[in-house]
Amino acid sequence: MKAREIKEEIKKRFLCIVSKEQCYRAKKKALEILTGKLSEHYARIWEYGGEIIRSNPGSTTKVGVDIKEDGSSVFKRFYVCFKAIKDGWIRGCSRVIGLDGCFLKGQFKGKLLTTIGRDGNNQVYPIAWVVIDVENKDNQDWFIKLLVEYLGLEIGEGLAIISDQHKVGLLFFVCILFYVWLLFFVSLYFFCMNVGISRGFEDKLPLVENRQCAKHVYVNFKKVYNGIDYNRHFWAASMSTIESSFHETMEEFKELNVSAYEHLMAMNLESWSRAFYREGRTCEVVENGILESFNSVILEARTKPLLTMLEDIRMYVMERFYRMSILHLTWRGDVCPTILTKLDEWCKDMRLWSVVASDTNVFEVRLGFEFFQAMTPYAKPLPPPARRMPGRPKTRRRKHVTKKDGEYRKINSVGGTKISQNCWEEGHNKRTYKNPTKPQPPKEKKRKGMPLTRDVAMKRTTTSTSQKSQNSQHTQKMDGQARSNNQKKCKERHLNMLKGYMKVVARTLKMKG
Repeated sequence: MKAREIKEEIKKRFLCIVSKEQCYRAKKKALEILTGKLSEHYARIWEYGGEIIRSNPGSTTKVGVDIKEDGSSVFKRFYVCFKAIKDGWIRGCSRVIGLDGCFLKGQFKGKLLTTIGRDGNNQVYPIAWVVIDVENKDNQDWFIKLLVEYLGLEIGEGLAIISDQHKVGLLFFVCILFYVWLLFFVSLYFFCMNVGISRGFEDKLPLVENRQCAKHVYVNFKKVYNGIDYNRHFWAASMSTIESSFHETMEEFKELNVSAYEHLMAMNLESWSRAFYREGRTCEVVENGILESFNSVILEARTKPLLTMLEDIRMYVMERFYRMSILHLTWRGDVCPTILTKLDEWCKDMRLWSVVASDTNVFEVRLGFEFFQAMTPYAKPLPPPARRMPGRPKTRRRKHVTKKDGEYRKINSVGGTKISQNCWEEGHNKRTYKNPTKPQPPKEKKRKGMPLTRDVAMKRTTTSTSQKSQNSQHTQKMDGQARSNNQKKCKERHLNMLKGYMKVVARTLKMKG
């Protein structure tokens, strides 16, 4: 609660007008009653470190003080790393460490340096933190030495360090703006490079990969080159995954502004572009956002005295680990949900890629010509000029003279059956032999369904021919019987007619006689 808010609350509740300074002094006394005096916090720092070691065996606490001539000591720095946190990072976290510092907001205007890792779900994992009176090379080297020793980093094999490098970038741009004092500021720039955190890791971990937060790099770059096009090209270059894509983006950057292109290319590309990151680091991030999120969480704690601040940070970290341990019980499978979500996003674009097997467990994955990563200094050649040959272009394959005749069958009318389209008779066609036009006879209906096999077709053919022969014989017998019956009927009809004529003739003769 701010002094101005206290003043308004007293006026509203007690109908009393007080000054802002009175509210500030009252707030200071109330805090001293609740949390103790500032001198008491620093006087009990040794006891606090001993209590952490007693209650958390295996943890590490280090206190640094300056001894004056009169024998008194002044607080300089305090380092803490809990054993459970250290073991968790070694066993199950990515080999990536983010380093950042934030200022304290209380009466003691020191600085808090934090070391943040990434767990299996790619989330914040606090490792260690240290409180220092001022950020200088001595305090940073002391902090880095403790990290290397107690985290077992050895020579830094497979380790990546991400830092902001904000101070270095600022001084570099000061050199650009005040080019008259170039020599002075360049020397100051290299001095700050030696003071930086990443420089200290290079001295103690020769195989470590140092990365700069791309967000801080762009903030410093934006002070001179500002605009939407610069923003778009910078982040496209920073997020490129292969060198060819990075150089294509930088060529567009060069067309936009040559000086901006030269400035970015003069920087260490391995520190801010994903295309130049080393393989096997299990982390593709280019910015240090998780550190900013952790600093924002402990913002209220940074306004409190030393011991209260350290206890608030410890309680927050302990409660966070408990919540995450309860949350992971609801996960299904061995892969964390954040990683599954990221894989699902990548799979949307992978459906257009093709996979070609090269060996038992070796495959080539490609999308058009995007697999070309090698960059060469040669000029890009143009295609040869088109030539038009005389005549119509041939598309059929030309056979060699050694090919045997008849190897490729040629379909023609020789050996086929000719049918006239006029009379529908065989042996001639419509052009050579003209007959009177007749209607086309009905075509035989084809059997529906799957085509028959050869054995079934032969069997059905033999049965159909035998049935046809039997039917023809039966029809012949029926035709003969019908014919004989018709002949008998005709004879009887003729005899009846003759008898009728004879009766008529006899009747007429009687009438005349």
